[in-house]
Amino acid sequence: MEKIKILFKAVLICTGLFFSSCGKGYEVRVTNYNTELLDTVIVGKEPVIFVKIERQTTTEYKKIDSGDQSIRIITKTKKEYTSTLSVPKRGTGKRTIQIDGLNRISVLED
Repeated sequence: MEKIKILFKAVLICTGLFFSSCGKGYEVRVTNYNTELLDTVIVGKEPVIFVKIERQTTTEYKKIDSGDQSIRIITKTKKEYTSTLSVPKRGTGKRTIQIDGLNRISVLED
């Protein structure tokens, strides 16, 4: 009987650890409403890179690290735009980096 209690407690602890470590974290994608193709978008210190983003399109989500992340956008004509993105250390969520026709970068929470 004592062995069953110990085994039951071990299973409960392992299950708790498994579910507490299953957080997806944060993901990011890019939407291009600019007047030209985005050649490269680099996000973060350990970069998440998006390439060849056509006008009026949105990329798939990619996982991003927490903390303050830099955003660097390079267009087809080699114009460069920069901004920052703050990603919380805990929780989950999705963010969309959007550049519009006036070259303004917005970070939207999905």
